[in-house]
Parts: sequence; C-alpha cells; structure tokens
Amino acid sequence: MRHGKPVLAGKKKALVELLQQDGRMSLTELGRRLGISHVGARKHLKKLLSSGLITIKASLSPDKLGAKLLVLLCEIEHDRLLDIKRVFQECPRMAFLATLIGPYNLMAIMVAETPSLVKIMALGACCLRRMEGIRRSELYVVEDLLYPEALPIRVRAEKKAEITPCSLNCGTCDFYTRGECLACPATRWYKGPL
Repeated sequence: MRHGKPVLAGKKKALVELLQQDGRMSLTELGRRLGISHVGARKHLKKLLSSGLITIKASLSPDKLGAKLLVLLCEIEHDRLLDIKRVFQECPRMAFLATLIGPYNLMAIMVAETPSLVKIMALGACCLRRMEGIRRSELYVVEDLLYPEALPIRVRAEKKAEITPCSLNCGTCDFYTRGECLACPATRWYKGPL
C-alpha cells in the first residue's frame, strides 16, 4: 500500500486480471471490458508498466517443448552466495531463481530439454550443482506443471559463446561428444530447441 491506497485497485486491478487471461488483448477490447476508452486503458497500462508492477513477456510451455522442469534446492556458503547467484542468473536453462530462508538458501527451477539431460543434471556432471561453495543440494523432477501453464524460459537466437556461464566448455564434454547432451543454450555448440 502507498499512502493508504492499495497499489492494485479498481480499473488497474481489473486490467491486470484481463491481461492475465489474454496478454494480447487489444487496448480497444480492454477499454470496452473496463467501461473506459482505449486511451484510458492505455494510460492505466502505461502506468502499470512504468511502475515495474507488471511486465509483458513471452512465456513458453515446457510441456509443448517436450521439456522437463527440475527444482534445485541448494545450501550455499554465505560468502559464495552472491557469486553463485550471479552465475545462476546467467544460466539459460534457469526459469526461476529465488533466495530462501530455511535449511536451503537458494531455489532454482531449470529446464531440461531431453531425458538424457535430466540424468546429466541429476548426476551433477553438467549443472550448477557442482559449483564450489554449494554445501549440499537436492534436485527434484517436476512431474506435471499445474500452474502456470508456461514459464519465462529463455530463448537465445544467437549462440556464440565458447564457454558456458558456469565456466564449462561443452565442445570438450564427454556427454556432448557422445551425443547424450545438447550442450548449453548459451554456446555455439548447442543443438536444441532453445
């Protein structure tokens, strides 16, 4: 709340609800459903966007990609947490990242495009699980994504990097050379859908 007023109220709240139903709804349609002009709808939307309260981005369905989601819980040494967070934020397979209060202090939701990649990540052979400073970690494979249906899975059109954000070289990796891994989506070696 700001100055006693809720951040989301009235038309702004209704506008967000409509955009959550269909993020591509036209300003004319938004205005019609809100009982205001398209100019009024545009002003409300512009305020919400400029305040940073909402963003409009393309999300992908892991199910339609044929991908699995992995939930990674990590207990990270305090003095390494900032460095590891920076690396995790650059990982192209990262769909969600949050710090936690509890036995684990970092949670990540990652995308694995193939069953073999799930195995490789579970082994910790090619995953952020193996980074220095991680005391312990647990990895869970999501069986069914119930809500939301899509996540902000990153897509990179240009792949030029030789080295991954976590400092590996996919071109020399045994899993990659044997055809078991698609490589990191950030690198020129990558052969997958992202």
